[in-house]
Amino acid sequence: MIRRLLHGFGYLAAHVLFLGATTPRAVVRRLRLAYRLVGVRIVETPGVDAVERTVFLCPYRNLAANWFGEKWICHDILDRVDDGYVTYLRRHKDIDYQRPQGCTELEYCSESAYCYSEVSKLSEYSE
Repeated sequence: MIRRLLHGFGYLAAHVLFLGATTPRAVVRRLRLAYRLVGVRIVETPGVDAVERTVFLCPYRNLAANWFGEKWICHDILDRVDDGYVTYLRRHKDIDYQRPQGCTELEYCSESAYCYSEVSKLSEYSE
């Protein structure tokens, strides 16, 4: 139930956050602003082909880890809000937002404390 509420909150917040943003570049600028507003330190912002990537350190990585397990806030609670963003951007903007995931999958970013997210047009990313 809480996860569905967080998803709904993200979906509703996306209507305001992405108002007027129609390109991946505009969407990623707004996402980076939202990341900074909740205390996320952005490390790198490379463009890879037609994909806008954001590499960052999640300050909530170990928050409440003693009670709920490592990464609970960063990768469970905040991911549900991001899922709302994903739904909104796919449904209304034809934009693919790959929400934050572990940076160990990137060859140049093996630091486990970092995550990355990507934004692109749906048609370009799925080819």
